[in-house]
Amino acid sequence: MPTEKIPLVSVIIPMYNSAKFIPQTLESLLYQTMKNFEVIVIDDCSTDNSVKVVEGFKERFGGRLHILKMPKNTGRPGIPRNVGIRAACGKYIAFLDSDDLFTKTALEELTTLAEEYQADIVHINNTFAAFKGKALRVDDPRFSDVAEITNPENLEPSKWKYTTHWFAPEPLPAPVLESDNLEERIKNWVKFEYRMPNCTNFCNRKFLMNNNISFPDMVANEDQIFLFKCLCLAKNFLSVPNVIYIIRARIGSTMRTAHSHNSKEYLQKWLTIINSGINELNKIVNQIPFFQQHAEYKTAVFEFFFRFNVHINQNLSYDQNRTGEVYPIIKQFFNADNAPLAAYLLADVKNSWSRLKELEAENERLKKQKNIEQ
Repeated sequence: MPTEKIPLVSVIIPMYNSAKFIPQTLESLLYQTMKNFEVIVIDDCSTDNSVKVVEGFKERFGGRLHILKMPKNTGRPGIPRNVGIRAACGKYIAFLDSDDLFTKTALEELTTLAEEYQADIVHINNTFAAFKGKALRVDDPRFSDVAEITNPENLEPSKWKYTTHWFAPEPLPAPVLESDNLEERIKNWVKFEYRMPNCTNFCNRKFLMNNNISFPDMVANEDQIFLFKCLCLAKNFLSVPNVIYIIRARIGSTMRTAHSHNSKEYLQKWLTIINSGINELNKIVNQIPFFQQHAEYKTAVFEFFFRFNVHINQNLSYDQNRTGEVYPIIKQFFNADNAPLAAYLLADVKNSWSRLKELEAENERLKKQKNIEQ
């Protein structure tokens, strides 16, 4: 294959029933200032006309758009992404969800940074959350509907008011090339110093292939495991302040759908995810000598993953009177040695959440009292 035909970037998009959303996603790629990229859409057996919609864009991409089809529905984005990674030709891999968008200069900015710093991973420190053409905070009450961005030429960050803080601190002021000191990276991991969504990682493809890095077969939060392995193995890990990814909330999305707070099924689902995640983390840390020499960091990684997943799912905060009901469920998902620890951590997080709610209520009461006195 002639050198000029090899794309610099492969954009991987897993897709399932996204006919209503993926046109704008693809439009955001057509308006990229950098053109040397390919797009790989992996359809997870959609039951709507998603594939037909994507095929309608093929001519506009001039041979740069490829559609792959899974033999059967996986019900999760990680496995289709793995198929995309194996099919990719680009030096770098970017991940884009089928209902999200890139800003116009996204790929140009990311490739420039990756080349300048010879990065294995470029980790984006911030993202937009879009609603009706504007970027909002993720906790905005309107962050529950489909964003209507009708003109991709207007995808300019400067025109939007807010950026969303997705489980991470304030954006970095400048790119930071981290040392390969794994101890420091793990300390940052357990302090929420990295963003978890997979869209925040721009990867060197050879780095992924040489280190056998892929997404685990998990119902959700496979992106956390992916990022953790990258953190452990990357020599050049670059964290950047560039805000180039636009998350569009939509009803029905796997991770953005409301559930019953006292649902036994929901508890079982997330305990399954937590247990699967801990098993995957265990596979990673057992291959890295650092964790054999520092068992306390291994424990810290597991505890962080557990607490993170409980905190972002308030549904797991069963009230105190149901502890006897919850513990038998926990035993189904953890072995005999780990079940008591899991039950303890769940109760501990639950108590912390309850105390936080009490403090918020007290703070609100004091505010009202102060207003009355004034």
